[in-house]
Amino acid sequence: MFTNVEINIAQLPATESIDFVPLERRYVRAQCILVLAWMVVIALVAFVVVWMFLPEDWRRGLGVLTVLPVFPVLTYISCRRCGYALRNHDIALRKGIFWRKQIIQPLVRLQHIELARGPVDKYLDLAGLRIFSAGTGAETFTIPGLDASTAERMRQRLLDIQSTES
Repeated sequence: MFTNVEINIAQLPATESIDFVPLERRYVRAQCILVLAWMVVIALVAFVVVWMFLPEDWRRGLGVLTVLPVFPVLTYISCRRCGYALRNHDIALRKGIFWRKQIIQPLVRLQHIELARGPVDKYLDLAGLRIFSAGTGAETFTIPGLDASTAERMRQRLLDIQSTES
């Protein structure tokens, strides 16, 4: 016989109780440096183009370049607010500055897990863990800025859980 019992909303666990682990500090530093380098390149190109190729009255518009230092600051805040949690039944990611996002992937729905390492990650001994959900074939989320050994241990743990549930 089919039953559909109501759930008391007050008894549901609060997602605020999740203890998120912050990203590695060297990842945060590297992201800020990369954004700062891009801002310098953009500022130099804009300055040269406006100064050399555009009419003189456009030079007043170069004052807009003073907002560029905001981007490394926002990058720092964004990286510091990003965190992850690996629990018995799920893996969670929290990110965002203005629009906060929290993604929770049940471990029973994992399709596969990949390690992602770019040149900067390799240099700093970091890795990202890409989580794919079953049934979608698309990436659910990536946890960036993990220590490479931590990422490998997490990946192995998730694969072990996946193989025992199959």
